Amino acid sequence: MTAKPPRKGLAHWPARGSGLGFKSFFGETAGRAGLFSRPPAFPPREAVPRGAGQGVLVIPGFLTGDMTTGRLRAFLTRSGYRAEGWRGGINLGPRSKPIQRLKTRVEKLAELTGGPVVLAGVSLGGVFAREIAKMMPDHVAGVATLCSPITLPVPTPLAPLVTALQRTFDKGLVESALGEPVMPKQPMLVIYSKNDGVVDWRTCVPPLRANLTALEIPRARHMTIGSNPEAQEALGIFLARILPPRHLRDLPPR
Repeated sequence: MTAKPPRKGLAHWPARGSGLGFKSFFGETAGRAGLFSRPPAFPPREAVPRGAGQGVLVIPGFLTGDMTTGRLRAFLTRSGYRAEGWRGGINLGPRSKPIQRLKTRVEKLAELTGGPVVLAGVSLGGVFAREIAKMMPDHVAGVATLCSPITLPVPTPLAPLVTALQRTFDKGLVESALGEPVMPKQPMLVIYSKNDGVVDWRTCVPPLRANLTALEIPRARHMTIGSNPEAQEALGIFLARILPPRHLRDLPPR
């Protein structure tokens, strides 16, 4: 009997000296806990151009749900956008059913807001956002990723959990993710931080492309990147740049 080839992993344990491990992960967890008692202020209103009801779909990271993106969606709503979560429960990885539900969410939000939407993904959610943008070019105007790996497998303290769940992942999606990274053709904003305590920041740095803006935010942390005022301001400016202005007569009926 021919032995099956070993399953390729999407993640592995960080190398010694990388700065990633249990200590960095628990530091990130403590930082997230602090958000509940001391959430950072939103960027000044005058620093971010105002939207006109355009749709932004926010996708959470691995093992998290919409609750963790609430602060980012609140900023987007405050800035004049229709910001919605993915409504897919806990993100357990690249599985075919959640991807299909996400595509349906994109279609409905685009129809509701009368135009293509922007996908904003945190960590693994950014990987999802890139893939959905390639699948649905007519429905997606742009992609923003926050601390999202581009090259896989990614060094991370979460590697044991990724390995444990990988048997439930869609095989085609895994093989696609492990290949040479293919960026969407839509405009992209890529935000990363060298202070990332969950994934190796080097895997989040994209290849240079004309349609892509990469921004490093010093001192930002992985688990709280969506609440970071600098990241929010950069996202607001990106949205204003790629989404055409609209007037009341252009808005879809409620």
